[in-house]
Amino acid sequence: METRTFGKTGMQVSVLGFGGAEIGFEQTGAHDVSRLLNAALDSGLNVIDTAECYSGGEHPSSEELIGEAIAHRRDDFYLFNVSSG
Repeated sequence: METRTFGKTGMQVSVLGFGGAEIGFEQTGAHDVSRLLNAALDSGLNVIDTAECYSGGEHPSSEELIGEAIAHRRDDFYLFNVSSG
């Protein structure tokens, strides 16, 4: 996977990333989220984008699903969280 330096941070980020909106809005199950995110990381993606508004209402938010699925691989990715406030 091609990477680029992210601004002046020194972080080498993949040119493709994983957007977390759909896993929150679509109420995707934990098993599917784990399978998707682990496959993305295995493919070389290291950017995951999420936001506090990516939630399925009464269902877990994208942040919760991401944490449950790949917390054990925390050194493998950057998590970008955009706040609406």
